[in-house]
Amino acid sequence: MKAIANTVCRLIEKYGTADPWEICDKMGIIVHEHELPGHINGFASSYNGVSFIVLNKLPDHFEKKITLAHELGHIILHGCTNSINLSMNTGFCTSKLEREADCFAAHLLFYDELDEINSMETVTAEDVARLTHMPVQMVQDAFIG
Repeated sequence: MKAIANTVCRLIEKYGTADPWEICDKMGIIVHEHELPGHINGFASSYNGVSFIVLNKLPDHFEKKITLAHELGHIILHGCTNSINLSMNTGFCTSKLEREADCFAAHLLFYDELDEINSMETVTAEDVARLTHMPVQMVQDAFIG
């Protein structure tokens, strides 16, 4: 997972931001909101060399941000590999890809709150989760486990 953290650092350095919307814009990744079934927060794909991310019209800004960072992770780390297609048609276990995309998102969103995190005397996974609005388990998996 250290390689993922390094990838995030290089990405932030290259684009001068940790904001997933800005990074997508600078990379030419199209982000679109659409009504999706309730259990689908979003997905990433590409068509004719153009990458795009579709986000569910979720009511919560932070949930959209986490989903966007996760899907951006798929594009950066996996080149828009269609994990749904892989799991349904090949028997390939996609949980590793999902964990990697979660780790990418956690590191990206962590950097967005780095100033506040650095100002704290002690920092727990719960503190990071509260500041980034990520689930505690996602933070623990990315930084501890």
